Amino acid sequence: MATNDPQALQGLRVLVTRAAERADGLAARLRALGAEPVVRPTIAHAPPDDLAAFEAALGRLEAGVYEWLLLTSVTTVEAVAEGLKGRAPHLGGRVSLKIGAVGPATAAACRELLGVEVVGVPERFIGEELVAALGDPAGRRVLLPNADLARPALEERLRAAGALVDRVVAYKTVPAPGGAELAGLLAEGSIDAILFTSGSTARYFTLQVGEAGVVAARRSIIACIGPATADVCNELGLVPTVVATVFTEEGLVEALVAHVARR
Repeated sequence: MATNDPQALQGLRVLVTRAAERADGLAARLRALGAEPVVRPTIAHAPPDDLAAFEAALGRLEAGVYEWLLLTSVTTVEAVAEGLKGRAPHLGGRVSLKIGAVGPATAAACRELLGVEVVGVPERFIGEELVAALGDPAGRRVLLPNADLARPALEERLRAAGALVDRVVAYKTVPAPGGAELAGLLAEGSIDAILFTSGSTARYFTLQVGEAGVVAARRSIIACIGPATADVCNELGLVPTVVATVFTEEGLVEALVAHVARR
């Protein structure tokens, strides 16, 4: 069943857990396939606790200290763009600075918000794969702005390859407000599928719904955007039904459609 079939997910009630500012596009994709999206964010984003460290790193970026800027999410791009306001809001024209982005959505945000073209996007859209974008990383000065909960795998691989890495927290992930009704929706069996787009969406989901909610969630299709998110879900007792092989929003929806078609 094709993903442009307007009845591919007909009647399916799908819980969207990603942050509010990221939920609209995913909800629209689901509606176009006949699903009923239930948007209940489990996470939100806030400035880092140590804003001075992030601002100092942006000052070094503006001064031309770094050879590479590696960006692992659209939210990180937004944080960098916001931090550069009043400095150099666009990085375009910096021939000595190369940009690596984790995937096409992040690359598009770089063009729109930072005014730069990305020179490196990994074949598999996960952060640690960005190492290959640098060619030989040895001795390269790299700025790696991250979420506070980001996995250390990319930083560790860069350092192991000899790169000189400044990893700074660009934003922190916090629990989204609300969500108290989620456990009730799960208990009454009115959620057919749950989409997790990061490990943090799954972790904060379990905090919102509690142990009983986790047990009830196991009756739903649990769909993860990739293996890293699936690993977190397994740790939390949310055994994934669907794991996307293309680690994007589109890939997640396609994997859900394929699963429903098989059923």
